[in-house]
Amino acid sequence: MYDVAIIGCGPAGLMAAVYTSRAQLKTVIFGDYKKGNLYKSHVIANFLGFPDSITGPELAAKGVEHAKKFGAEILSNEIVDININEDGTFTLKTEQQKDFQTKTVIIATGQSYALSGIKNEQELTGKGVSYCVICDGFFFRNKNVVVVGSGNYAAEEALQLMNYTKNVTVLSHGKDFAFSPEMQKEVEAAGIKMQKTARIKEITDSLGNAVPLKAEKIIFTDGPEMATEGVFMAVGVAGATAFAKKLGMEMTNNYIKVDFEGKTNIPGLFAAGDCTGSPAQVASSVGAGCNAALSAIKLLRGSKVYIQYN
Repeated sequence: MYDVAIIGCGPAGLMAAVYTSRAQLKTVIFGDYKKGNLYKSHVIANFLGFPDSITGPELAAKGVEHAKKFGAEILSNEIVDININEDGTFTLKTEQQKDFQTKTVIIATGQSYALSGIKNEQELTGKGVSYCVICDGFFFRNKNVVVVGSGNYAAEEALQLMNYTKNVTVLSHGKDFAFSPEMQKEVEAAGIKMQKTARIKEITDSLGNAVPLKAEKIIFTDGPEMATEGVFMAVGVAGATAFAKKLGMEMTNNYIKVDFEGKTNIPGLFAAGDCTGSPAQVASSVGAGCNAALSAIKLLRGSKVYIQYN
């Protein structure tokens, strides 16, 4: 059982880990810092303390070193699912089907770019196109549905769909499937069909209306078409939006809604950084990570005030 689990290894998550681990709380961070936006930044010239600039990879590596210095555990695993336990603690599941228990969670996954660019994707959202099996799976009982995506998140969504229908196909959308061995085994055992396809060009209705009424047909860039009764988008990895919808977190303009202390509407669940709609700046994310961490510390210690002086 961890005291704090942080999803995201960017500036918000790393700063939160520095505070919680320094407060002697058992802390784990999930994520690969080399895949974050900070690591991809060529030069950062507006972060306090670096007047001569610093590269994104250098700053990210220093953040990892800083968090580890105080005992934070950093795992590159991808979190594909979160559940709230009866006692108010949380269970996090990785792509390797391994569970981690924690008393609190800080979501710091950064900005989620889950839209695929498929024509009519947004227009058909709620009309056969969905982004959350836990939210909408019930409405697709016994229907022929597809999951669009090639990674572990797509596999997890497909497995969740099996609770509602046995007619599930995962479409690779122009990529090679990249499931972990454990996830691959689960998908095969469940009888889920995997179909490597060209990129999907369009989702439309069976009549091909300019403004489609519902998702009934998928058109691929190389010509073929495929009939369907539902499309679940799971491109990329599970992001803040997916977690928020599943857990019932309040959202504002597709961002997790938090107060100035990083608290969500769910006790023990906090969020920080770009996933909350704050400015996409390293300094802003670092401050938000600090706020969320302080809130987690105060909750776990049953205190209204907590200050780290040095």
